[in-house]
Amino acid sequence: MPTKEATGGKVYLTYVDQWLDTLPAAESEDFNEFAEVTPSVIEIWVYAGILQYPGSFNDLSRWVKMKYKKLNRREILNSEIAALHSDIQELRMAITSGEVKADNGCQRLAALEKELRSHIETSDKMNRTTDKRGLVLAGADRVMRELTGIFKDDPQFAEPIENAINAVWSKIYSELSNT
Repeated sequence: MPTKEATGGKVYLTYVDQWLDTLPAAESEDFNEFAEVTPSVIEIWVYAGILQYPGSFNDLSRWVKMKYKKLNRREILNSEIAALHSDIQELRMAITSGEVKADNGCQRLAALEKELRSHIETSDKMNRTTDKRGLVLAGADRVMRELTGIFKDDPQFAEPIENAINAVWSKIYSELSNT
């Protein structure tokens, strides 16, 4: 990974670190805390956009992966679904071959199938929620960037627009976090 040197002689490993150094300490700390607890890189990207992050999504994504270990809940759930499906198939074969008594096997089979349906339902819900959140946040980010771009040369509107954007971001994020 290439290093970048600022005019003060400080060496940065990533563009994100260099950008964070330009922010006020409180905003930089808030962003780092947000990045640490938020599982979605897209949400982190949107928040970075609110703070005027000028870099690319790929740079930010690499920085997040390097700095914060994120649990891939979707991958874990999908592997559990595959394991349950395999267990059901094996149990069916054991019942058919007589290795497991039919009455005991049917009870276990019903329980495994119920658990599998529950996992699939959870996976579908997770996908819908993630898709919805990502679309809403991406749309909000686009609107906020466009507004900032339109009024960037007019100092009379720049600060009120920035304050409005921060208020809207907080409201949208809190609403999405409660769904």
